[in-house]
Formats: sequence, C-alpha cells, structure tokens
Amino acid sequence: MKTTNKIFKAFLILVLSTSFLSAQNQFYRIHVDHIYPSSSDAYEKVSKRLADLAKENQEEDIWNVLWTNDNRVISISPVSGWEDLGKEFMPKTRAKLGDDKFAEIFSEFDKHYDNHNDYIIILSNNLSYMPDGMTTTPEGENYRKNMVLFHKARDRQKIAEIATKFKELYAKKGSKSHYRVYFSGFGNPESYIMVANAAASPLEFEKQSDENRKLLGEDSKKLWDELMQYVTKIEYTEGHMQPELSYSPAKK
Repeated sequence: MKTTNKIFKAFLILVLSTSFLSAQNQFYRIHVDHIYPSSSDAYEKVSKRLADLAKENQEEDIWNVLWTNDNRVISISPVSGWEDLGKEFMPKTRAKLGDDKFAEIFSEFDKHYDNHNDYIIILSNNLSYMPDGMTTTPEGENYRKNMVLFHKARDRQKIAEIATKFKELYAKKGSKSHYRVYFSGFGNPESYIMVANAAASPLEFEKQSDENRKLLGEDSKKLWDELMQYVTKIEYTEGHMQPELSYSPAKK
C-alpha cells in the first residue's frame, strides 16, 4: 500500500507539473535495457518469445521496441493513469505458464545486461507536427532519429512556447518533415524536450532534413537561436523500431 501511495503521489506531481502543455497529452512508461553487444542475438530471441506469448494469449498490454545504435533496447508502453504503473504484466500468460516458468523468461533477460531503468515521458499532441494524424509508428518508417534538448526545469514553459512557434512555421511552410514532441517526466534525472523523427532509412532522413532546412530557411535559424538560449546540452538517439519484438492487441 505504501508503494502504491508513493506511485500515486509521484504521478500526481507529474500531471500537475506538466498541466500547462495540454489535457490531450499521452503518458508513456519507458523501460531501457543496456544490452551487452555479445548478447544481442540471445536477447532478441527471448524478446521475440515474449511478444509471441502476448499474441498467443491475447494480452491487453501494449509495447513498442526501439533498438538503438548504441545497443539500448527501449520498450515504450502507453499509460492512462497512475493505476497502470502497478498493474500485473501479462496476467493471462502468467496464469497459463505458472509463476515459476513465467519468472524464468525474465531471468533469461537478466543475463544480457547489467543496467536497466524506467521513467515516464509525455507526448504533447499540441506541440507535435503530425498533419496527417498522430501516430508514433508511421507505416514503413522504422528508422528513428530523436533529438534530446536538455534544459533547466524552470525554463520548461519557455521551451514549450518556442516549440509552438516551430510548429506554426512548419505548418505555414507545408513541411513534409513530421515530428513528435515529448517532455521528460517522473524518473528522469534531468529536464528535457525530445523531438522524435521517423523515416524509412537514415539516408531518407538526411534527404528529408536537407529539403526541410531549405524550405524553412532563415526563419528556422532564428527560432533555433532563440531556443538555444534555454538549452544546456543536446544528445541524439538513433536506431530502428522492432515490430517483431513489439506487441499490440488485435483490433476487434
């Protein structure tokens, strides 16, 4: 009960601290495994087994997997409220296999990394530029290039205001470079905004980015310079989504 209360309080703080963004935000729980390079094939095999079991037993859990170029496996699961953080994972599969056999699956995962962590991020529908409709998994675009812009917590409102200007510029110019905007939430040691881009391949992403720079021109540079006043450092995450390791219930 004490643990549940702590989760509730943490989630409540998270909601209140990001309320200025939009009531339409989507929260995601992120789980990151830092895989040994030598364990990539073995980890992929057990991860595929987990996805297959979820499909076989028609689980309600949803997760998408991003495998980064630096060998992090990032599992992304939507959460609708604090109660989702404490619910049982894959209960139908656990009931079918039994506790011991179910636990063996995760014991196998544990052989392939030393470190893993969990945190929350918040997708902002209002600040994302997705003119064809919001989706985090655009069809045929499994490559990801995500830019993480760290900032001081007190500057989050300013960051959101500049993100709004960027979206307006993209819409005005009719940009074909679509993106999603996420804000850091509970469990992140630093505050940041993440801009997620999808493309069919790294080459296609670079081609699209070059065309977009020419389209937006000087207006984009001015906004970038304004944004940099509040950014403390920039990091990039690059990798590919893994549909075979991901799971989503079949639509009824």
